[in-house]
Amino acid sequence: MNTLKRALLLVGLIIALPAFAITLNEAKSQGLIGEANSGYIAIVDAGSPELEKLVKEINAKRKTAYTQIAKRNNIDIAQVAARAAEKLEARLSPGEYYQDNLGRWVKK
Repeated sequence: MNTLKRALLLVGLIIALPAFAITLNEAKSQGLIGEANSGYIAIVDAGSPELEKLVKEINAKRKTAYTQIAKRNNIDIAQVAARAAEKLEARLSPGEYYQDNLGRWVKK
């Protein structure tokens, strides 16, 4: 009987785990993640393994996209990232964070 309960608990946890995952938009709207002046996202305050994983995944996708754009236009990836940072900052909703030129987090 205990084995059956454990198995059901394990199945329930496996099904419920994706529900705990936070999205990029949720993390931004909660002020947990902001747009860094580097063109990538970063954790604004205290992080968690879940947030760190999200940041790592998003930044890897951005780096891939920036690299492709840089190659296509024969420019440096840093130029692409800098331009992306400006555009991403402009698209933020009120209350979301971005990093200014001095590296300070600013609420839009």
